[in-house]
Parts: sequence; structure tokens; C-alpha cells
Amino acid sequence: MKKKKIKNPLIKRIPKELIGDWKKYLVVFLFLVLTIGFVSGMYVANESMITSANEGVIKYKQEDGHFELKKQADATLLSAIETGEKADFKATKTTLYENFFRNEEEDYNNDGKKDGTIRVFAKTKDINLACMLQGSFPQKADEIAIDRMHADNVGIKVGDTVTVSGETYKVVGLLAYVNYSTLHEKTTDLMFDALKFDVAMVTQDGFDRLHKSIHYTYAWKYETEPADEAGEKTRSDNFMRALLTQVVVADNELEDYTPKYGNPAINFATDDMGSDKAMGGVLLDILVVIIAFIFAVTISNTIAKESSAIGTLRASGYTKGELVRHYLSMPVIVTLLAAIVGNILGYTVFKNIVVSMYYNSYSLPTYHTIWNPDAFFKTTVVPVILMLVVNLIVIVRMMQHTPLQFLRHDLKKTKNKKAMRLPGWSFFGRFRLRIMFQNVANYLILFVGIFFIMVMLAMAVGMPDTLDYYKSNTDGMMFAKYQYVLKSYEDDDNKLIATENKDAEKFNMTSLVKKSDAIDEEISVYGIADDSNYVKIKKLSSLKKNEVYISASFADKYGLAAGDTVSLDEKYENKSYKFKVAGLYHKSQSLAVFMSIDNYGKVFELKENEFSGFLSDSKITDIDEDNIATTITIHDITKMADQLDHSMGSYMTYFQVLCILLAAVMIYLLTKLIIEKNENAISMTKILGYENKEIASLYLLSTSIVVVIADLISVILGTLVMAAAWRMMLFSYSGWFAFRVTPIGYAKMFGFVLVGYLIVMIFDFQRIKKIPMDQALKNVE
Repeated sequence: MKKKKIKNPLIKRIPKELIGDWKKYLVVFLFLVLTIGFVSGMYVANESMITSANEGVIKYKQEDGHFELKKQADATLLSAIETGEKADFKATKTTLYENFFRNEEEDYNNDGKKDGTIRVFAKTKDINLACMLQGSFPQKADEIAIDRMHADNVGIKVGDTVTVSGETYKVVGLLAYVNYSTLHEKTTDLMFDALKFDVAMVTQDGFDRLHKSIHYTYAWKYETEPADEAGEKTRSDNFMRALLTQVVVADNELEDYTPKYGNPAINFATDDMGSDKAMGGVLLDILVVIIAFIFAVTISNTIAKESSAIGTLRASGYTKGELVRHYLSMPVIVTLLAAIVGNILGYTVFKNIVVSMYYNSYSLPTYHTIWNPDAFFKTTVVPVILMLVVNLIVIVRMMQHTPLQFLRHDLKKTKNKKAMRLPGWSFFGRFRLRIMFQNVANYLILFVGIFFIMVMLAMAVGMPDTLDYYKSNTDGMMFAKYQYVLKSYEDDDNKLIATENKDAEKFNMTSLVKKSDAIDEEISVYGIADDSNYVKIKKLSSLKKNEVYISASFADKYGLAAGDTVSLDEKYENKSYKFKVAGLYHKSQSLAVFMSIDNYGKVFELKENEFSGFLSDSKITDIDEDNIATTITIHDITKMADQLDHSMGSYMTYFQVLCILLAAVMIYLLTKLIIEKNENAISMTKILGYENKEIASLYLLSTSIVVVIADLISVILGTLVMAAAWRMMLFSYSGWFAFRVTPIGYAKMFGFVLVGYLIVMIFDFQRIKKIPMDQALKNVE
């Protein structure tokens, strides 16, 4: 007769343990489900949208780069550029496409006031096509299709009318241009602006209705695609050198040159989604490791509590491996179930949340959800492995004791021959101190958890504080309300351009490049009139030819100070300039260099009476629009802060709430361990006549002191870490603004963790009340 195999009785303990401590496991399960679900949703959304964007490169004929000329090129010049003729050396062969546009004034609410700038393109089938997300492409001269994200931000819908530089158009479609996944007006902008900048498509007749000057922009496609980014850069450099020669020979001027790899409007969204994906993975791993350590401490305490039973089982023939597998089962089962549920939610609920976040910030084409094995591996396999490894190390270490040591509850590795001498405080004071020393490991994990949460809080609180600071101090960051940059200092009749505006003051400006390992960044160089009413720098006119003042933001980003030498290069020529820093100028948010207008003329070898434009605190109305290249206003300073506030401001509030909940979960799990570890002692104090309030003052006050100290230290450390991370992040972008946290912000960070702890204290007090007096009597050894 075949013997019936006896089931392992340890397996029966698993569901009993789950039910017996269901609150703890439910909290951990929900914590992991939410974390894994959100990160899984981020992986799925990222991969799906990046795949869609990559497919759009071919589908919508994305450019390999573009350049702008001062005058429209004739057929001879275009042919020379495409073939590489008339160049100093053999250049890269390309195909050129006209991609002309006008920068017009947009009045989306038709109130007669300018609401922003709209870049209008004529409809084409050759290059940089658009994905129509809603409505249809324009067919008539009075129809227009505008960017979907901008429309969502300002409340424009299909069927509405908008005014473009005085001309009325009917909005027939909402689109996403393949070369404008983010609405960067200029390649040098640190941040896109979907609130006051728009791109649009009209018919050729609709394009001809407009009045602003045409930007003669030509997009190119390489005859053969570069193998990688390094090859693309080499090919682009060769193409630009040939282009410069050909343009000069044709008596034209190169106004702008932007290869695809240097175009933030094309690359910013996909780069940002990639960094979000990496950050989400790191966030998940850190949180799982923290939970794993909490599990490990829980299991360590459970093993200590059940040491007699373990000793008996070991003496009865159970191996270390069987017991290790038993105690490993709970954290692994909970993590695996959480990973499965989290991934299901990731592909359904959380994916849609992440997608809506991206569509709120970026102009992306339609996408289709794709299966992502990388998401499954990183949100299921990796968390389970992390949980397994951390707990395995702790459990194996605990199981090294002999059966006799387990039976005797003799599990300490080190033997204290005598008790630690405590200071001569009151009984309650010494008792609390003893509790702290007994739970050092738990409190260390608590500190690490609070520190990690504080880093996230520093971002959630610090970013709104930083944006509010720059928006409220805008007036102090601009030396003039208007900067008019002219196309030339002479009009078509070769007469000097002048204005009757009494506020107007001539200035010179050019852009040079500050080269670094991270980025080649454009720096504005100003030539300022003597005794200027706008840029008030003492003794500027008395500086030597190579001496300059630099903006404080320039100094802060690159670590420059008075007396240092800074090297700047021409963008399109092999020419370099060295300037000695004479001092810092604080009323400029842009990265800028200031010198006297006379020294500027000498350094850049200008003609007599040549200048770049006018500074003014009032609008200049007597200069022909055709002579103005661009106008820099207060909007150009605030648009980055406005856009960041719009894209992320509301999410920061949710993020603050999430951090409070994270803090509450972390503290709940660890304080629960401390109380469970001291159940016998608490029961004994009840027998001795102490009330629940007095017992709570012993155990909860000890933890409260540790939480407050950890909270204070973490506020400082978390802010320092976030400021360093912010600096590293912004260094790879053009522009600069420092990370700031207000005193109220520090108080919020400190208070949010305390709010989480106060929630936990309510549960802890209830747990202390439920410990019976006979608990100590039942466990007398």
C-alpha cells in the first residue's frame, strides 16, 4: 500500500500568520502595489510613447536639421548646398526643403490684446509633417490648425476662432508637429512654453494673408542616415562648415543653424521620458529595499519571539534550509502578489495617469500600448529578488544559532558582562533611553526612510518655492522691459534706424558659446552705453578692452568670480575670446556678459555707428516691424517658471500628500515592531499599576523624540541632496536658476512627516491599550 505523504506543517502556518497580522501585511501590500503599479505604468507609457515618437520620424518625415538665411536662397545656392559645390572641401550630400514660417501675434480670446506668439507654417507634404489628433487639416485661407497641447492649456477647441496679427482664422484641427514635441520657441530656451507660444498650420493662401517678416528656414535630410549620434555630429559639423562658405559666396548670411541632435523641440520630450523611466526604476528599488529591511527586522523579531519553537523544530530534525525557506515565504509571497496586482494596474489605471501627465506637458502623436518585457522584469523580478536577498541574509544569519541556543533564547552575538550605565535622570527618562538603545537598528532604518522621503519632499516643496521666487522677483531680473533686436542698424535706404521714443537707448548684443563637457551653451554679450539708464554698472566705461562684468547666474552656474578669466567662442567661426571678470551684475537672470559699448566695438570690430538694437521701458512704435528681428520682454524671463508651474505645480501637491502617506506607512511598520518587541514589558507595567497613558508616554515619547530628531536632520540633508541633484540636472540644460526653499517650505517639510507620525500615534496607542496584563505571565520562562 502506498504511503500517504505527510504535508509539511510549516506550510499551514503561512495563512495563519497572514490572517493573524493582516494589518501589517495589508499596509505593505498596498504600499508595494501603488509603487510597483505607478512605476510599471511609467515604463509601459514611456516605452509606448517613445516607440510611437521613433516611428513618427519616418512616418512624418522629420528633418535632420534646419538653418535660416537672412535672404531667400536662389536655385543656384540651394543646389550648391545640396551637392557640396563651391565649398572648401567635399561636404555631406543632402536634400533641402523650404520650411518657411512667420512669428505672429496670437490673440486666442479675441479681446484685441496679444496673448502670445504663434509660429505659422504653410501646409506641406515634403518635410516635418503633423499628426492630426482632432479635427482636420486646413483647406481654406481662413482656416488654421494649431498645436493640441497649447489649445488644451488655453482652452481653444475645434470650431473656435483665433486672431493672428489682426487676421481671423477658424480653428479646424488640433495637431502635433513631428519637429515640435515640445514648444521651444528658441533652441537656447531652458524650458518649453506651451502657454504663450504656439505652432500652427495654414494653407499657402492663409500664409500669404499674414504680415510679419518671413523666416527663410530650410530643413535638410541626409542622403544616407548617420550610424549613430557621434557620426551625426561629425556629419553636421562638416555640413555647417561647407554651408558657411557657400552662403558667404552667395552674399547671404546664416542666421541660425540647428542640427537635429541639438534641437530641444525634437529631443526634450523623449530625453525627459527616458530620464523619468530611469528615475522611476531607482525610486522603486530604493523603496523595495527599505520595505525589505523592515521585513527583515520583523522576521528577526519573530524568530527571537519564536526561538523556543524553532529550537524544538531543529531538535526534531527540521533543517536550517526548511526554516529559512519558511521565514522567507511571507515577504516573497507578499511582494510577488503585489507585483502581479501592481503590473495589472500599471497596464490599465496607472498607464493612463502617466500618459495624461505627458500629454499635459508634451505635443505627442497618437500612441498604442505595447507589451514591455523590461517593465515586467524591473517591476516584478527585481523587487522579488531584492526582497529575497535582503531577507535571506538576515534569516541565514539568525539561523546560525544551535538548537540549544534557540531553546534558551540565547540569540545575541555579543555578551554584555554588565548593563550600560545610564545618566542619573528620572526613572522615566532612563527607561525611555533604554528603549532607544534597545531599538537602535529599527531607528536607523526609520532615519533612512525619513531621509529618503525628505529628499522627495524637498522636490515637492522646493520646486513651487523656487518657481514662486522667480515669478515674484521678475522685475529685479530684467534691466529693461523691452529689448528690441534689429535685423540691421540700417534700413533699406542705408539710413541709420532711429526712434523718437525718449526711453530708448542703443545697445549692442551678440551670442558667443561657453563650451563644457556637458553642453555648449550660448552666452549673451552686451555692449552698454556709458551712464546707461538700464544697466547700471559703475566704472563700466573705464574697464580695459578685455575686462567685463558677468551676470550672477552665469557666475553661479560655472563657478566664476571676480578676477577669473572666461573663454567664449564664436558659434559658427573658429574664433575665441578671453575676458577677465571685473565683477558680477545681479539684475539679469540670463547668462550674460557686459562691457562698454566702445569696448564692444573694438572687440568685435564693428563699423562706426553700428549697433544691435534699443533698450526701453516703454514700447517703441515708430520702427518698421520688418526691421525688428526679435523683441525680448518680461514674458521671456517668466515663461519657464510659468510652464513648469502649469506642467508640474498641481502634481507637486499630490506628491506632498504621497510623501505624508509614505512617512506614515514607514513609521507605522517600524513603531509596530518596537511595540511588539516590548509586549511583555508593557504587559508587566500594566500589572504594576501603570495606566495606558503613562505606558504610552514611555514608548511613544521615545519614538517621538527619535522621529523629531531624524526629521530635523533629514530636512537639512534632504534639501542639500536635492539642491545638488538640481544643480547637476540643470547644468546639462541652457540657462540657470538656483534651487530655493523658503522658511515656510522648511516648516512644511518638517511638519508633513510629523503629520504622518501623528496619524500613526493614534494606531500605536490603540495597540498599547489592547495588550493584556496576562501577556507577561504567559511568557514567563
